[in-house]
Amino acid sequence: MPLVKKVLGKKGFVEIDVITNWDKIVGDELAEFAVPQKIEFKRGEKNNGILHVCVPSGAFALELQHREKFVVNKINTYFGYNAVNGIKIIQNSEFFLSFSENQTNARPPLEPLVTQQEEKYIKELSAEVENEELQKVLEKLGRSVFGFNKKV
Repeated sequence: MPLVKKVLGKKGFVEIDVITNWDKIVGDELAEFAVPQKIEFKRGEKNNGILHVCVPSGAFALELQHREKFVVNKINTYFGYNAVNGIKIIQNSEFFLSFSENQTNARPPLEPLVTQQEEKYIKELSAEVENEELQKVLEKLGRSVFGFNKKV
């Protein structure tokens, strides 16, 4: 558990679950262009939060805006209660990796950018985990935590 506490920091279970299971909750199509960052709750509450989601451009922001009720319903159905009641859309093209011209059909990655030093730290923290699948999930989560805690 010390590893998980170091990687997760102050993020709560709901927030971590949304980040790590985003594609399962909203589907692959939406997960390809929208990346959850955090859920903001009123002080002392863990329901009816505002989900902050990063998208690469205005076109994707408009698409997500049209799907807001769908996303909120999917998240609340996943958790079985009203975990979120709205979405705050953040446009940030720099958040997503840029692609060369010969990769026009490539899609942006789901993981945020991290520095080499942060990547090394994440690898060191997860090195002791014997289960390879769990190790990969923890590394992905670590990248999300480092990337999402940066100013967007």
